[in-house]
Amino acid sequence: MTTAAPSMFDDEFDDEFDDELDDELGHAPDAVVRPVPRPQRRWTSLAACVLDAVWSGGADHDRVVVPLAHRVLEPAATGPLITETAPGADSHPLPRLLARFPDEQALEEAAQNRQRTSTRGGVPKAEAVLRYARILVAHGVLGVEDLPRVLADPAAMSRIDRALRSVPGEGQHGARRTRFWVLCGVEERTTSPTRGS
Repeated sequence: MTTAAPSMFDDEFDDEFDDELDDELGHAPDAVVRPVPRPQRRWTSLAACVLDAVWSGGADHDRVVVPLAHRVLEPAATGPLITETAPGADSHPLPRLLARFPDEQALEEAAQNRQRTSTRGGVPKAEAVLRYARILVAHGVLGVEDLPRVLADPAAMSRIDRALRSVPGEGQHGARRTRFWVLCGVEERTTSPTRGS
């Protein structure tokens, strides 16, 4: 049985490199070495967070989701899609995504992926992405630079979360919304803001 390669968003991504570095520095395998915090890799675009959250359901993250986000966004991005620091200006704001892909067929063609949110009556993931994007834009959330304002306002965040909940295929216990908010920088989140309401 083979195991999946570590994700670029996974804390264990650089473990092999760390072992090589320990050998170079002469650390014994059982030596106590203080761990060095690794930078957290983050999307620089809210559109990438939406694509990631929607397409991650039932898909391999490294082999499907990450390349898909790059394929869709890179042609019109103003900078790299991944950063190790807090992103400033959005490299591909949501209004640009909606202008480039006015319907699900256009997005599916760019994504080269026609997966649905569920095998039993789910909507195309491309449709779910566009619905997420339209909801966020309607609430004044156009890019990553808008996130600090939203995350600091629980009432606004709750309104947005309730609207996102209406998009089909969110998974058990709002898994897609939870993943979306975590990608947006909400730490230690185990449930979505409106779970159970």
